[in-house]
Amino acid sequence: MKEQKFSNAPSLTGSQARLESFAKYAGLATVAAEWSALLIYYLRAPSYFDGRHPISFFATLNETRWAFIACYVLAAIFYWIFTRHHLARYYRMPLKIFGISLALFAATGIFPYDPQNTVSFVIHTSMALSSSFLFAVGMYIFAKHAHDKLLSNVTLTAVVLSIGLLVAFMVSPAESHFILAFEVGSWFVIQLWVIWVSFYAHRRKRIE
Repeated sequence: MKEQKFSNAPSLTGSQARLESFAKYAGLATVAAEWSALLIYYLRAPSYFDGRHPISFFATLNETRWAFIACYVLAAIFYWIFTRHHLARYYRMPLKIFGISLALFAATGIFPYDPQNTVSFVIHTSMALSSSFLFAVGMYIFAKHAHDKLLSNVTLTAVVLSIGLLVAFMVSPAESHFILAFEVGSWFVIQLWVIWVSFYAHRRKRIE
């Protein structure tokens, strides 16, 4: 059977074709951007890489704030390209939900964060949690609409594990040395899923 596409565009311009070509690897670029941020944090502020400081802490340091902004804004852009211009060609994607989630994720990186300022703390935390919640909802909807049983099960498993680690991060005592591990672990589960689905979607090339 001839493969169908969700996009109704009859043809692609040169720039659109390049975008579609990059989109296949944009998920991997997302993971690279996020891990680049962690590497920069470790290289620039190793004394704070003791497990007790959440990722947002590095937005408060002059030597790492630029990486916090640049890497997470790039990650949001890359993941949107991956979702909109790659996954959405083969699967039904809740693009509006993902779009809002990623916009909030980028805003979390850009918005000045000061944990000592109540307003800044509330706004930053609200955006981060809203982004995570909407992303999980988007993943859940994507999994439930998938006719591919393996894709659905792997996606739901990733969502459950990620949420579980995020909850562990949120309830950890302030002096716990597992704070960073739980937060990074929550991301890592999704990153593994992104790597897996990048190759899976490219290999399967099916419409659902």
